[in-house]
Amino acid sequence: MNIKQFCEGIKLDPAARRQLEEFTISEEEYLGYKQHFYMDHAAFFESVKQTAGYRKLLLYLFVRFAVDVYEKYKLQQIDDAIYYDTFSDFQNWCMQCKADTGEYGIEEYNWLKEHVQLRLFRLGRLQFQPLAFDRELIVNDYKIRVNQIVLNVHIPAGDPLLAEQVERSFEMAKAFFRGIPPVFICHSWLLEPELGEILPPESNILRFQQHFHLYKIDKNAKQAEERIFRKTCDNPHDYEAVTRLQRSAKAFLIAGGKLGIGFGIKVIEN
Repeated sequence: MNIKQFCEGIKLDPAARRQLEEFTISEEEYLGYKQHFYMDHAAFFESVKQTAGYRKLLLYLFVRFAVDVYEKYKLQQIDDAIYYDTFSDFQNWCMQCKADTGEYGIEEYNWLKEHVQLRLFRLGRLQFQPLAFDRELIVNDYKIRVNQIVLNVHIPAGDPLLAEQVERSFEMAKAFFRGIPPVFICHSWLLEPELGEILPPESNILRFQQHFHLYKIDKNAKQAEERIFRKTCDNPHDYEAVTRLQRSAKAFLIAGGKLGIGFGIKVIEN
């Protein structure tokens, strides 16, 4: 695996690829950054952020880290398709960085560190991240213990959230994480129950919600507004509403509604 193959595999934007090709640091510098990253993430990020053009540097370093972990994927007999799908998130966040800052780079470094440490995998449409559950809960007579390892579900941006693809992802995860019971959790604006007030009944988001039993709702979170409008405003009248979803959400908020985050759990019976 090399940088060119990696960029082609994740379909990185051509301009971002050219930037990577032109980016130069010595091998000694790279190995120093890599050692610092794996020794102390927080100190590494704070140090790198003091560098001029740190977002471009982080893009280069994360691509190199991802290339380096390819051998670990092979040792664990993980398909190349899963490798490329997992790291395609670099493209998503690189383009988001471009939209937000005007440069190709990485700002979501705390999130993407999970990918290069093999703590998160994209399996079909969804991403899955093993973690310890923070509470005791009973769902359909199934008891989840505090600190039990469950699979945290993330929904990467991009493709439609088609019901059949979601189903396939859960089945892929059940097979991929064979040593972990098929208990899935999800914290997302997509699980906000009042989305039913602004979305049509056939919505893929509402179908996705049906997979989960809600155990908590946070109405103070602004994630829904950030995702729908690409920013947050104190006054909902200030939101620009172009899409059907934006228009419905804006009207809902102006009428006094609140869109928060839903916390859901799904248990697949063996």
